[in-house]
Amino acid sequence: MDELTKRLKQDAAGIQADVSPELAMRVAASIRASERETGDEEVRALRRSFWWASSLTGLAAAAIVLALLNRNAVKEPLEVSEQPLASVVPESVWPLSRDFTLKVENADFAEPLEDELEKLKGDLEKARNNVRRDLRYTF
Repeated sequence: MDELTKRLKQDAAGIQADVSPELAMRVAASIRASERETGDEEVRALRRSFWWASSLTGLAAAAIVLALLNRNAVKEPLEVSEQPLASVVPESVWPLSRDFTLKVENADFAEPLEDELEKLKGDLEKARNNVRRDLRYTF
């Protein structure tokens, strides 16, 4: 490792990385040319005009949305019926007969869950055996 460090230091010392004065002047001129040369007052005026433009645009958009919503608004109030919905809906739309009986039965999920638990126990035991085998192989 010491030999590698010594060779790297020798290679680094042999690299000439000086910047010529002409290149430094060209880089500085390029940076100055790309900078914006506006004063603080111009920046403030630009920000103020942008704020006004965005505020007026938002206000106009809100007014248009309100106008569109109010154009489609219902003029007279809706009638509220106290009748149940099933009596209002015609029979052609309501296909179930009124004397429909509901048959309720208890569902028995115990057996499938027990089978699933046994499968999970088997998978867990296989995983344990694989880990033990891998540990023995590794160490």
